[in-house]
Amino acid sequence: MKIIMQDKGSYFLVDVLQGGSQWKYMRKGRVTMSNLGKIVGHAPYCDLSKEELAKILVGKTKEVHSQKAIDRMQKGTNYEPFVRDYLAKILDVKITETGFAIWKKDVNFGASLDGIIDENTGIEIKCPAKMYKPINKYMSDPQRDSEDISHIWKSQYDQIIGNGVITNRKYMIFCVYAYEEKKFFYQKVKVDYDYWNNFLYPTALDFYNKYMLPLKD
Repeated sequence: MKIIMQDKGSYFLVDVLQGGSQWKYMRKGRVTMSNLGKIVGHAPYCDLSKEELAKILVGKTKEVHSQKAIDRMQKGTNYEPFVRDYLAKILDVKITETGFAIWKKDVNFGASLDGIIDENTGIEIKCPAKMYKPINKYMSDPQRDSEDISHIWKSQYDQIIGNGVITNRKYMIFCVYAYEEKKFFYQKVKVDYDYWNNFLYPTALDFYNKYMLPLKD
């Protein structure tokens, strides 16, 4: 398996296609930002124990999804390129696809951004069937605060911040397209390094050391 890796200063960028076999290989055994919310306890939908989650992350067992969930995730994946192009048109910028980022400060942590605009700004895209209710409420408020992030689910916010920190960004643009309702939302989010340093990283590192590391061969 040939892996092409670029030195990006604070991280290594591995040239792999998201969802492909090489991408899955690079994620195996690492704390990845899409799982960060589960790891730190911000994903109420996750009923896995810490031990069960760790086994999945190191590749000892596979996470089981219903066919309905698999179909839903695949639809989201299919819409992502179109959403990325649409967002680029709205913002009048070029959005570049990217691979898997490995954090130099701790190579057991990795991230997969859905795109980058420049050295300061990355992209995170979600494509659910229906718009998330807190975001719907936020969008309907004519007095909404552009810096308010309370309508973003904690697990998603954790992923946004983690993606930003690992790739040394100042901002992330969180974009949601609800394909059944054809609703579109995006917001520029400042990357909170204090939140990462004081809570996300130490909590995830503790999980890694206690539950994942002992399972590694």
